[in-house]
Amino acid sequence: SFQVICPCRFELIEFSMREECIPWWYNATVGFEGCPYGRRLPGDVTLPNDARFIDWVAVVYSYIPFVVPVLVFAELLCTRGTRQLSVLLFTGMTTLMNELLVKPFFATARPGAFGPAPGALTDSFGQPAGSCNTTCGMPSSHSTMAIGFLMLTMFDGIIRLKPDSNVLTQDKDEVEMQQRLKEMISVTPLAPKRVMSNTEFLGFYFTWQLLLGPVPLMRVVLHDHTAAQVCLGGMLGAVYAVLWFRFTIYMINRYKHKVGHRFFCGLLKHNYAPVAMRVMARPSGQDGTWQELQWDAKIEEVEAENVETGAASSEETE
Repeated sequence: SFQVICPCRFELIEFSMREECIPWWYNATVGFEGCPYGRRLPGDVTLPNDARFIDWVAVVYSYIPFVVPVLVFAELLCTRGTRQLSVLLFTGMTTLMNELLVKPFFATARPGAFGPAPGALTDSFGQPAGSCNTTCGMPSSHSTMAIGFLMLTMFDGIIRLKPDSNVLTQDKDEVEMQQRLKEMISVTPLAPKRVMSNTEFLGFYFTWQLLLGPVPLMRVVLHDHTAAQVCLGGMLGAVYAVLWFRFTIYMINRYKHKVGHRFFCGLLKHNYAPVAMRVMARPSGQDGTWQELQWDAKIEEVEAENVETGAASSEETE
């Protein structure tokens, strides 16, 4: 490891670089300006020469894994909640694991690090392509965070699923539906409610899938990583998410009696609640009061002909 100081601006450019990963074009004199593939942007993102529309899209997607923790931190300042804190701790854990343990172990250079040569990486125009970053590329930390966040949204959402209200009753409360939509607004990649309907989960997960799913592919588009590097990064993100989710579920169940309480001199509020629901019932077609269902109940799969028979019987009854 060594340090390079820019003689013009007296800035610290790079903290640590492994010799195995330093690209052929980099030296202390020209620094990142010597990259022939494009321009290095903050956050280990390369903007290729003669960037196409897809390259600009890839640049935007490359910043999403950084934008999410920033927005979660802003939400933490407003809510001071353990739900938001959990995501920030997960982000720190994955970053430390990748940068301090996994990357030094593999010490694999990024695309284009060994210079243009016969058979070297080229773009769609036949020009030499590669990354303008000097750090090791195996695994992709962008992919790790993106897939890790995506797995957390899926895990936390699935355990909180319940049937849609219109499946259980014919009543439609527009005010209630609007309130439910407001409750879904959150920048934290965890379920925003204790329970979610099937429709709410689909909208919730689809939104995060749209934001985070393409990130690994976009890193390959920019030639900042190879396919193997983003695959390993994604797999590690999934593993980290499983381990972290198991830990957080244990913690929120252990301290479920503290939900809503403040601690650390009132700085934090426990708002990461466990799954909690109850079944309310009333006679069908009547305006009676909703009461908590005390019977044991279960859901069974039925054959198609039974469903049709049940619908016909319902019409005859009406």
